[in-house]
Amino acid sequence: ANMVLCVVGDVEEEEVLSVVREVVGESHGETITRDYGDEDLRVVRRETVQEMEVSMPQFLVGFKCPGAKDGDELLRQDLVASIACDILFGESSPLYARLYDEGLINASFGGGFDQLPGVAYLYAGGDSSDPRAVTQAILDEAKRLAADGVDETFFRQCLRASFGATLRSTGSFENIAISLADGHFRGFDPFRFPEVYDTLTKEDVENFLRENVVEERTALSILTPEKEG
Repeated sequence: ANMVLCVVGDVEEEEVLSVVREVVGESHGETITRDYGDEDLRVVRRETVQEMEVSMPQFLVGFKCPGAKDGDELLRQDLVASIACDILFGESSPLYARLYDEGLINASFGGGFDQLPGVAYLYAGGDSSDPRAVTQAILDEAKRLAADGVDETFFRQCLRASFGATLRSTGSFENIAISLADGHFRGFDPFRFPEVYDTLTKEDVENFLRENVVEERTALSILTPEKEG
C-alpha cells in the first residue's frame, strides 16, 4: 500500500499490469500515513574530529536548510540549490579555482544538495590539508555573493548547464523511473522542469546562499590520519 511501481521502456502496458495483478493481486492493503515532521535548523555539534586510517585529512561540511513542502516548491528549491552549489563551489567557480591553486583542495572535492521529507542540506567535502580553511572560504564566498550579487553571465552559464544535465537525464530509463517515483510520493511532476527553470533568477540563488550558507547552520566533520603509536 505504500509502494509504487514504475516501469519505463519498450513494454506493453497490459502485459505489465497482468504480471502485477498476478503477483500483487487487487488488494493493496491499508495505506499508512507518516508524518516525519521538520528537522530543527539548530546544529547539534559544530565540529567533529576523528582519527582513522587515512593518508591525509578528509572532511565533509554540511549546511542545514529548511525542507521544502511537497509539490512544485520542492522541485523549485532543488533546482535553485543545485545551481547555487555550482556557482558557489562548482568546478567552474572562482572559489574552486582559487582553493585548487592554493593546494587546499584536489580533484576529490565536490558537493551538492539533497532533501528528504522535512530535511534539506547543502554539503561539500573531499581531501584537504586544512578543512577548516576550506569551510571558512565557502562561508566567506557565500556571504560575498549574497552581498555583492551573482554575476549575471555566470548565472546564465550555470543555469544552461543545469538545464542541459536535467534534460540529458531523461535519456536514462532508470532516471525517469526514479524521478516518477519521487514525484509520486512528493506531489510534483518531474517533467515540468522546463517551466520551473524559466522562473529561476540569480536573486533566488543569492537569497538561498544568504539564508542557508551561514555559520550557525554549519556542521564540519574531519577525519585525520592516526598518530603513530
